[in-house]
Amino acid sequence: MRLCSSKACVVVLTESKTKLTINNNEAIIIPEKSIILLAIEGQQIDFSQLNTRFVAHIDRETVKAYLRFIDKKLTGIAPLCRHDTPFICRPYRTPEVFKQAALHSVMQTTDICEIKRTRSLLFTVLSNFLDDVKFLPLLLKMLPPATSARVRSIINSDIQKEWCLDAVASNLFMSSSLLKKKLKNEDTSYSQIITECRMRYAAEQLVAHNKNINSIALCCGYHSPSHFISVFKSFYGITPLHYAHQFRTNTPEHLAATS
Repeated sequence: MRLCSSKACVVVLTESKTKLTINNNEAIIIPEKSIILLAIEGQQIDFSQLNTRFVAHIDRETVKAYLRFIDKKLTGIAPLCRHDTPFICRPYRTPEVFKQAALHSVMQTTDICEIKRTRSLLFTVLSNFLDDVKFLPLLLKMLPPATSARVRSIINSDIQKEWCLDAVASNLFMSSSLLKKKLKNEDTSYSQIITECRMRYAAEQLVAHNKNINSIALCCGYHSPSHFISVFKSFYGITPLHYAHQFRTNTPEHLAATS
């Protein structure tokens, strides 16, 4: 039976042993009395047996709220890559709680108390997966990338280009003022992001390709080497030459030669 949902993810409760097939790949055996968290978008999901009353539908806003609720540090956690299986399976011992969550997840209501109750029930269901290492990466996969990440991706795609706020905003199909507002909401700014991208590229060129300062400055969009050096020192705390020297003196080859 094909699983259909318009939400970001679903959690399914199995009453008996069943087969799960994702994108027509080899079937996976799911034990009875299990709950399965599945990312839905872009996936074709089939169960050999499926009771639609035992499916909890969870939207992106609930996922975002849950991530804020658990207050976990997400820095450095990468979303699950597309080659990884987009599900987690756990045994489940309190089916009555799940059935209430599934029922409320499809209710259409404007009652604030009912909305809060639904969210609490879904949070309870999601928390069953908290100790799985794939859980947070899977949740992050369901969320659209942050605006700051999209800006970095555009700049890094052609770091030598003389980017400006208007050009990046145009690539994102939004106005410059909206882009500035979105970045402010993420506690950053366009100038911070482009400086970070340029400085990371500059450091890479210094240590990996041993380029001279003038050529690196031009590659990073700085026509004045002295301005580039000033920005680099402000970012890293040392000059480019000192940075390169510090890196070389800490390489295994150098340490072996001086020991």
